[in-house]
Amino acid sequence: MKAIVAGLTGLMGLVALTGAAAAQVVTIGSNPQGALLYNVAVAVAKVMDEKMAVQARVQPMAGTSTYLPLMNRAEMDLGLANVDELQTAVAGTAAFEGKPNPNLRVVATLFPLPLGLAVPADSTVRRTADLKGLRMGGGYPGQTTARVVQEAMLANGGLGSADIRPVPMVNLFAAIEGLAQGKVDAAVISPSSAQVHKAHTDLAGRGGLRFVSIETDAAAVERMRKLIPSRPMQLQPSPQHPGMAAPTWTMAYSMFVLANNQTADDLVYRLAATLHKSRDDLARTVPALAAFDPARMTERVAATWHPGAARFYREIGQWPPRD
Repeated sequence: MKAIVAGLTGLMGLVALTGAAAAQVVTIGSNPQGALLYNVAVAVAKVMDEKMAVQARVQPMAGTSTYLPLMNRAEMDLGLANVDELQTAVAGTAAFEGKPNPNLRVVATLFPLPLGLAVPADSTVRRTADLKGLRMGGGYPGQTTARVVQEAMLANGGLGSADIRPVPMVNLFAAIEGLAQGKVDAAVISPSSAQVHKAHTDLAGRGGLRFVSIETDAAAVERMRKLIPSRPMQLQPSPQHPGMAAPTWTMAYSMFVLANNQTADDLVYRLAATLHKSRDDLARTVPALAAFDPARMTERVAATWHPGAARFYREIGQWPPRD
C-alpha cells in the first residue's frame, strides 16, 4: 500500500511539474494597440505559444519609457524597442535622463524599420540637401526618437536642425498629417504606415506624395550613423508604399527583442532559436516582418546581449556581433 501511495504521489508530482512547464507565462511589453510594435509583439507571442508552449501575454503601454524600466526591475520578461530607445535606456539619457537601465539584455535583431523622406509630388525637393530653409516638424514631445531620426536624415544631406524652419508637432505621424495639410514642406515617416496612405490621398491635387532617396555615399552614411546606428535600405514600388514610383533609398534602423538579466537563459535560448526558424510565420502575422533576416540576428549595439541568446548565436556562427 505504501508503495502504491508513494507511486501515486510521485505521479502527481510529475503531472504537477508537467502542468507548470506547460503553463509557463511570460509578459511582453509593447507600444499601444494599433502601433507597429504592438502588432510585432503579438506575432512574437504567437510563435512562442505555438512553437515553445509558452503563454506570452502582450502588455501594451504608453511607450518604451514606461515598460523598459519595468523590464530593468524584472517586473516584465520581454519587450521591443528600436536602437535609439535601447541605447538611451541603458545609458540613462534622453527620455531616460538620469535613470539608466543596466539590466536590459538584447535577445535578437528582429527587423529594420525604414524611414523615408516624403514631400508632395510637385515639390522641388530632389535630394536631402534640398531641405535647407524648408518647414519640417519639430519638438516631437510625444516621440523622442523622432528628433534623432530627423536630425540623422538632415545630416545625410549635410544639414542640421538650424537649417530648417521647425513647426511644432507631437510626433512623426502628426508631421505627415501636417504635410497633407500644407503646414510643412517635408516629413520623415515609415513608407508603409497608414498615415502615408491617407496623406497620399489627401495630396491628390498635387499629384500625391513622393519619396526622395537619401544619399548613399560613404560620407553621407557616416554623418547619419553618428546620430543613430542606421544604414541605407532600398525599397521597391508596391501598393504598400504609396508615392514610391521608383526604387528609393531610405534610412533604416533596427528593432530589437529584449529581455532582462533575470530572464532565464533556457527561455531566451529557445526564443532565439524559434525566431530564427519562424520568419514566414512572423511575416504572415505582420507584413513588416518579411524584412526579418534570420542570417542577421545580431549586430553591434551599446547594450549587453543575453547569455542565452549568445549561446545560440555561437552555435549558428553569428557571434560575435558585427556592424
